[in-house]
Amino acid sequence: MAQTDSKGPVTVCVINLKGGVGKSTITSLLSRYAFNTRQLDVLAIDLDPQANLSQGLMHQSYSTFLSQGGGSIVEVFNDYVPPRQGGGGPQPLTADSVTEVILDGGTRRLELIPSRFDFSDALTDAVRPDPRVLAKFLSKSYKSKDLILIDCSPTESVFTTAAYHASDYVLIPVKPEFFATIGFPLLAESLAKFRRGNKAHRIEVAGVVINNAFYHGGNDGGPEKERAMRSIQQECAKNGWHIFSKQMYHSRGYPKLMRGDYSYPGDAALFWTFAKEFLDHLGL
Repeated sequence: MAQTDSKGPVTVCVINLKGGVGKSTITSLLSRYAFNTRQLDVLAIDLDPQANLSQGLMHQSYSTFLSQGGGSIVEVFNDYVPPRQGGGGPQPLTADSVTEVILDGGTRRLELIPSRFDFSDALTDAVRPDPRVLAKFLSKSYKSKDLILIDCSPTESVFTTAAYHASDYVLIPVKPEFFATIGFPLLAESLAKFRRGNKAHRIEVAGVVINNAFYHGGNDGGPEKERAMRSIQQECAKNGWHIFSKQMYHSRGYPKLMRGDYSYPGDAALFWTFAKEFLDHLGL
């Protein structure tokens, strides 16, 4: 799979309509790997009201961001910046007003459009939230980026549709455990419905990454994992979805890697083998 073209970034939404499969962890670590190792200009977007990606990438500064009322994905969907203390009234939406800089490499950055806990309320209270607003904003403000990664909510909603409108590719994390593929039929139908309504939009499934629930080199799950893997392989074959050969293995080191601490990562360091395979797959 080659990079689409040189006219703008490759945009990937990380999604599974089942919670607890590692979407935020994967989005965070792919963002850091793409910036640090591939030297790419990267934007990460937190499209989940739980804001796990924001907390992971911003770490201790996230509480400061909340207390200061920083711009976020809420303002993107509202399409303006509300009045701040000191006057001035509502302001036009710009990239600077909603973007947090996580790492600065001079000519390139790892940046984040964070989420806030009131994101869901803001969208619920809107009369008719526009599912194209994120795509429109990205097309105006972030054409110089190499890679955009979107961490999605695990529920079918306007958030999901907004992610599709903004994306070239879909990355699907899954754990090889009981009910592993419960979200697959929902996601397949969700994508099919989007494609039927947006025939000019060529969104593809980049593949499925196995977020292994077991330790590398130890207990690898036995018969239960084998059954789950067979189910995953069957569902992926039915949908024509690629499965990446490199897996994530269970580790307590992921939270450290998410906040940029690379000391003693344990089996979490094996994530970089998947990250390399994934970006190679996209031609980045």
